[in-house]
Amino acid sequence: MAKRPLPPRPRKIPKGPAKPAPAKGPEGSKRSKSASLLIYLIVICCFGNLLPYIITTSVNCGLARGFIRQEAFDHLVSVRDIKKRELENYFFERRGDAYQLCTNILFKWAITSYIDAYKRGGSEGKKYAGIDGVRYKEVDERYHKILSGFADAYGYYDVLIVDPEGNVVASARKNPELGQNLATDKYKDTTLYRAFEEGKVGLSVTDMAWYEAYNGPAQFVSAPILRESGESSLLGVLILFMDGQQINEMMEQRPGLKESGETYLVGENYLMLSDSRFTMAASEVLKLRVDTKPVALALDGNTGVRIAEDYRGVKVLSAYTYVQIAPDVRWALLAEIDKAEALSIENSMITRVVWMTFAMIPIWAIIIFVFFRIMRQEFLYEDEER
Repeated sequence: MAKRPLPPRPRKIPKGPAKPAPAKGPEGSKRSKSASLLIYLIVICCFGNLLPYIITTSVNCGLARGFIRQEAFDHLVSVRDIKKRELENYFFERRGDAYQLCTNILFKWAITSYIDAYKRGGSEGKKYAGIDGVRYKEVDERYHKILSGFADAYGYYDVLIVDPEGNVVASARKNPELGQNLATDKYKDTTLYRAFEEGKVGLSVTDMAWYEAYNGPAQFVSAPILRESGESSLLGVLILFMDGQQINEMMEQRPGLKESGETYLVGENYLMLSDSRFTMAASEVLKLRVDTKPVALALDGNTGVRIAEDYRGVKVLSAYTYVQIAPDVRWALLAEIDKAEALSIENSMITRVVWMTFAMIPIWAIIIFVFFRIMRQEFLYEDEER
């Protein structure tokens, strides 16, 4: 029995126009080789030159940036530590001045004469007592040059001698405190009275505070004046009056801190204790509040460096530490410089590297183009020979 033939399969009708087949002649082969060659050169250039250059430059820039920042911080730390030693030496010398005066035989004799003339009028009787008495004027004429000469030589605003009852019996500058009693309401709430009370017990340094009678910042060093050895009774209290000018001049010296650098002091109440170089119109001592992170860290007893905002709201490189003026008095010492100025070399270096990278892109493009043309001609020459 004969097999029946199978029906023919239906032809698939294409939905769109048929795409021309890629050229397989010599021209198509040449274009394919040229494209492959160009891609090969670009890949070789990117991974063989551009990528290593970017990696190497990034690493070198990072190392350079770290070195620049470390150098800037090291200089700030050096200035900060120098200022701290200067301040510690300054107050050590002030304590030494008070101790030397209180133990000097001639000075003790002068103190005894002042107190005796002020209280009893000397041998002439009580009616000659007080700073207007004849005896007092004789004593003052004899010994005042000692006080004023000492104040001039060591830069004190005033040198005061106070008897145990709080009467100011002598003043190197003859300021309004002379003849006044510090226990009265006028002085009882002042730093001067506190210096007197602490000075009766031992050698003391007060914090810097506003003194209304002086109408400015004042700080006092006080010490007890005791009678001759063997007698423990208090003869009087010596008070050295400092107006902060020497401290301010010390802080104004800023070696190597460029245009925006400065060193300054801040008290435990976060008020500036030395003038800011950016506010030259008027003194900012005990007026300008400086509540920044470096100040808070320094007043907590820390020492270090950091990038932070200063009291002007400007980013600065800050080196901070604390200075222990007295057992209960601590100041913050800061050496700072604007970040933009301190790291200007870093910024210019990065800018130059970026521009150099962009400038090398067209150079690499030209190199790729030249090699592409040369190698393409070689391939064409080889194909013609075949």
